[in-house]
Amino acid sequence: MELRQLQIFVTAAQTLNFTKAAMKLGYTQSNITSQIRRLEEELQVKLFERFGKGLRLTSEGKHFHQNAETILEQCEKAKDGLTPEVFQGVLTIGAAETLCVNRLPKILLEYRKKYPRIEIRVQTESCYQLFQLLRANSVDIALALAGNIQQPDMIVKTLYEEAMTVVISPLHPLAQQQQLEPTDLAAECLILTAEGCGYRPAVLAALANRQVKPGAIMELSSVGAIKECTACGLGIAILPKIAVQDELLRKKLIELNWLGPPLDVRTQLIYHRDKWLSPAIRAFLELCETMGK
Repeated sequence: MELRQLQIFVTAAQTLNFTKAAMKLGYTQSNITSQIRRLEEELQVKLFERFGKGLRLTSEGKHFHQNAETILEQCEKAKDGLTPEVFQGVLTIGAAETLCVNRLPKILLEYRKKYPRIEIRVQTESCYQLFQLLRANSVDIALALAGNIQQPDMIVKTLYEEAMTVVISPLHPLAQQQQLEPTDLAAECLILTAEGCGYRPAVLAALANRQVKPGAIMELSSVGAIKECTACGLGIAILPKIAVQDELLRKKLIELNWLGPPLDVRTQLIYHRDKWLSPAIRAFLELCETMGK
């Protein structure tokens, strides 16, 4: 049984005339007659009967007519709910902690204004974990802070070039020298993000480039914790400038001019190459690219 057959039957039941039904639907009368016959054969009942020169529904036909109309109405409702112009459903975003605090809120504010019916879910993870979530289809889109991303199964778009900065406590012995050579870290504690962080490799690569090994390393998985430990004087941190702007303004941390190799870090929008892009996802991608320009 096909929806087309139900449409033909309902129209014929409304007009009680195969010729009028054919004209209304744009079919030939023979097509209408053929489809009704096939439907009756499948259902093994007579839906119409001739009464004089007219046509009328049998009792089985009347019963089937009610059900057929209900089915067609439900199909229309289902189609309306999935119309591309109607933005609804769930959008799941994976993002680095720093971006959740500093970049994502403004994007979500604009997105929410445009598409209030979409449910938004945000999951904070490391860059490495974001790739796993994308491959498992557990998130639709990811926002990562990282250097050059080479993942053949991912589509990657740069939104912002991010400045990295060296920060220390105002109480730290190096606070007065205003700049930092990579070799200065040989006698200092470097407070690092945990493995899996997108920009950690850029920091370590810059030190390796100058053949420098920090005097000690402290690893923390939270950027907030890194800032607090750095402010207490436990060591030196190299973080995205957007993550420490508030602390710099309040002079809780001091910025030193980095004299080492450039640190290539970007805010990047990522999604799986095989991901079906729903209207809600496409709208988010377009908004991110517009705001990133």
